[in-house]
Amino acid sequence: MNVIIRKAELKDAANIVKAEQEIAQEPGFFCSQPSELSAQNVKDTIESSNGIYFVAECNGSITGHAFLEILPLQSLKHIAQLNIAVHKGFQNRGIGTQLMHRIIEWAIESESIEKIELNVRASNTQAIALYKKMGFLEEGCLKRRVKTSNGYLDDILMALHVKGALPDRKISRTGVYGVARENGKILLVIQKSGPFAGLFDLPGGGIEFGEDPVHALHREFTEETGMDFRLMNQIDNFSAVTRVPALHGKPGYEFHQIGLIYSVKGLHDLEENQKGCLKCDGWKFERLRKMLSRHLSGQ
Repeated sequence: MNVIIRKAELKDAANIVKAEQEIAQEPGFFCSQPSELSAQNVKDTIESSNGIYFVAECNGSITGHAFLEILPLQSLKHIAQLNIAVHKGFQNRGIGTQLMHRIIEWAIESESIEKIELNVRASNTQAIALYKKMGFLEEGCLKRRVKTSNGYLDDILMALHVKGALPDRKISRTGVYGVARENGKILLVIQKSGPFAGLFDLPGGGIEFGEDPVHALHREFTEETGMDFRLMNQIDNFSAVTRVPALHGKPGYEFHQIGLIYSVKGLHDLEENQKGCLKCDGWKFERLRKMLSRHLSGQ
């Protein structure tokens, strides 16, 4: 899926509020009721100079949106509140991840924002997994805060510090990765963010809440490469701790990664409009061996 992330325009308001009203019909996503959402409120937020509003667009249709609102009090102007939504029918396609990347980039480049905060219902496990994937940490829980037709929901408070020194953080993640070999080549991707940004990596990533390794690896291949596979067999696993230094205003942390490695077969392209979000290429084994040898020898 070829997704464009751009600034929201006033003409987008009608489509955005329609999508929000659809999402708000299901308990556990928005605090607002459908009747409490209006196009005028969306327009006011888009026009506000107190933050930024982005939309995700695919083939002329808006598939998601996200905005930051800088808190108004002088002593809190270093904090921005995040709101994000992937529209119905477009979940699990990497749209939320792309919106989050752009929002965080904008916050880092801003002069005033040091911290991004958000509230998320405890029942929205997919959103929580996405926020953790992007580096957000849980800072608290408001018990029985949201009242729905199905009962009460807790509200989880999460935050990402994009500037300033912080105590060392320790982040642990279990991931699943695929080794796709064909005609003497192995498929590699170039990571865009995280502790291995700019480096070659196997396609794959974190296992989200409620997923098993099979579903996680299929999802990651689809999101990152725009391809899928038919068979997978586990061949190895690893555990490593990496010290990630502070970079571009983002604080450093210790990253504990547990990886499940699978051999995948039957690699095939998806529909033409289902494009991956990472650059990928097939590397010959000999070329990769020589590159690793030079790296390990320090040349």
